[in-house]
Amino acid sequence: MAIKQKRTDKTSKILEVLKTEYKWENILLAILASLALAFSLMIVNGTLEVRESFPLIGSFPKVFAWVLFSISIIGILLVAFPFYAQAIPEFNKIAWADFKTSIDAIIKVFIFVILFALIFTGFDYLIQLVIGSL
Repeated sequence: MAIKQKRTDKTSKILEVLKTEYKWENILLAILASLALAFSLMIVNGTLEVRESFPLIGSFPKVFAWVLFSISIIGILLVAFPFYAQAIPEFNKIAWADFKTSIDAIIKVFIFVILFALIFTGFDYLIQLVIGSL
């Protein structure tokens, strides 16, 4: 009797970690990354000043701010990746309309908008006549 071997797919550990959703850790990372982003932008903008006596950071506050900005962007991307990773295969299932169908829909939308604009303009004119005659 032959023994069937299970087919093992080699997946990247990095992708496996990125695809795993840890709810509370992601919320905490999103909050911390947003705060770091805000602080870095305030330092770059000049709203928040770093004293020169502050160790390591005081000598180069702009460099620190840009490093903090980069780290916070990476943190936000790590939070958003699990959500968008599930959406990417769905994008491949979309059947896009051809040019003729798109133009037809655009024309219908413009006609609809123009008709409603005319209707509301007419109602506005009637209301002005009624109010003006009182």
